[in-house]
Amino acid sequence: MNLDELVASVPEVELRERLFHWVNDWKNDDNDIEDLAYMIGKWHGNVWFKDTDESNEFYERFQKFKKTAIEGVGGLTVNERLYWFGLYDQWENSNEATQLRIRAKLHASA
Repeated sequence: MNLDELVASVPEVELRERLFHWVNDWKNDDNDIEDLAYMIGKWHGNVWFKDTDESNEFYERFQKFKKTAIEGVGGLTVNERLYWFGLYDQWENSNEATQLRIRAKLHASA
């Protein structure tokens, strides 16, 4: 489950839209993957799901994503990182400066 799929997995529309907003902002700023993990964790800690089981299931999915994509980022190729963080299209449609920003964000040296 990549980042976009993680966001889409939030069952409540209002919560999903708020998380989408935060993640979309992250995709376009200079913050890196550790900042993303912190932001999602903080978001989850400050919202109320109507169903506790759904909240717990989201948390489990987030932890799996975090372990694979964030903690395991060192073993991923640039293309894999772009996939995991939903940045492939942005990469393909960008100039060299934006690609350097994305590399820094994903801890992928040039």
